[in-house]
Amino acid sequence: MICHLASCTKEVDFTGEQSNPFLVVNGLQQAGQPASLRVEKSVFFLDDQPDRRVKDVEVDLYVNGIFKESLQVRDSSIMEQYYIWTEEGEILKERLRYAFNYCEGQYVICDGDQLRFEVRSSEFDNATAEVTVPQSPQVISFDTVRTEVPPDDYEVKLRFALQLNDPAGNNYYNLYPKDALSSFTSSDPVFTDLTAVDDIENLFGENEYYGRGQYNLFTDKFFDGSEYTLTMETYWYLGEEYVYYQEPFTLEVTCMDSNFYQYFKSYRAYSNNDPESLIGMFTEPVQVYSNVKNAVGVVAAQSQPVVVSVDLSQNGM
Repeated sequence: MICHLASCTKEVDFTGEQSNPFLVVNGLQQAGQPASLRVEKSVFFLDDQPDRRVKDVEVDLYVNGIFKESLQVRDSSIMEQYYIWTEEGEILKERLRYAFNYCEGQYVICDGDQLRFEVRSSEFDNATAEVTVPQSPQVISFDTVRTEVPPDDYEVKLRFALQLNDPAGNNYYNLYPKDALSSFTSSDPVFTDLTAVDDIENLFGENEYYGRGQYNLFTDKFFDGSEYTLTMETYWYLGEEYVYYQEPFTLEVTCMDSNFYQYFKSYRAYSNNDPESLIGMFTEPVQVYSNVKNAVGVVAAQSQPVVVSVDLSQNGM
């Protein structure tokens, strides 16, 4: 039996009214780093000349209820990234339309800080965002538990175990692989809700300020208030062009706040809801999580990372 499905397309000119722009405030506050925010405004999706800049931006930072500083407002990293100061005329105007205000302070954030940002602009009502920086995770151990060398000798399969001591309450963790351990896979049930994302630099927009590589988020719902050991696997490819186990296998373990987790979870649902796919055509729109009052966006936080590593060159590998 053969079934044919046919469809047609029709272009419809938009004749409705364009809604007023929203103030957009985003920022991932990292313990050990200065506070920072990205401030811009939303643009109409049919606008072929969008202007994201916000006039007269001011941002005040309060730490544990006490005024700490006014963040310095400067132009977007987009201008530095694309070297547009060397460009002139229409090219410069085009770049500036996509610019935003990047605001950064001098105070170095600490674990446990309660942060409040007050954002002002002559174009919008005042906006406020609050976030508490989580405490660093309690890592007990990180080590290899099994090594498998296939007969072809082209790769080595390594299994790692990370043991955590989880405090009581809702906690959210992230594993960031680096150095020789650039990525990993895992069948551990903690990763059933969320999987790794490689394009984290696009999570808050098209910039590199928040890009840290691959995020692997999970909650403590399987081990709330107790010790837990999760396992992960990776492959090491062998060959003459590779230096054999000269780099350590390193993992950064951080605690994320609930705002980041909820935003990321809704963002993934939105990204998976492709309106051009067969499934996406019949699904409801996804409301992306926001915690900024009188604006849209998310201000989230992560703890100081606990860095653990295994030097396989010392194990005779």
